[in-house]
Amino acid sequence: MLNKIILWAIFIGPWLTLFFMKKESIKRYMPAGLFATLLMLLYNVYSFNKEHWELHTVLFPSLRPLFTSGILGAFPVITMWIFYFTYEKFWIYLMTNIILDFMFAVFPAHYFLQDVLGIYTLKNITTWGRFFIFVTQAVLIYGYFKWQDGNYKERVTR
Repeated sequence: MLNKIILWAIFIGPWLTLFFMKKESIKRYMPAGLFATLLMLLYNVYSFNKEHWELHTVLFPSLRPLFTSGILGAFPVITMWIFYFTYEKFWIYLMTNIILDFMFAVFPAHYFLQDVLGIYTLKNITTWGRFFIFVTQAVLIYGYFKWQDGNYKERVTR
């Protein structure tokens, strides 16, 4: 029961923080959040096929191969907040992502979700392998958003 509560908190909690972000900023950074969701969805499908982990507790049984609380909850919103505070400062963006990716992939979130709560178990990937994948995704998201934001600025200045 505690595991489900924590997964629901990971799923819903981040969205509640958007009440503290300006509406214009939400509109501006939502494409980055959606792209992060897409990348994480693809990574989860790939990881399921390669048996990178085994999920023991899920929110939506019909979506079992996916860590839905992260994909649809934490990842898009955290991505938006990171862009809100660091966009156009690539090295700060990258360092922020390295720190947060380490906290999720290696310690303490991984330790808490796997070792303490038993929500999932890593099987065919190491914590450092996941860390590398997450940092690579962060660079891809930044590149995508730079391209997307260029289009946004063009539309605004017309």
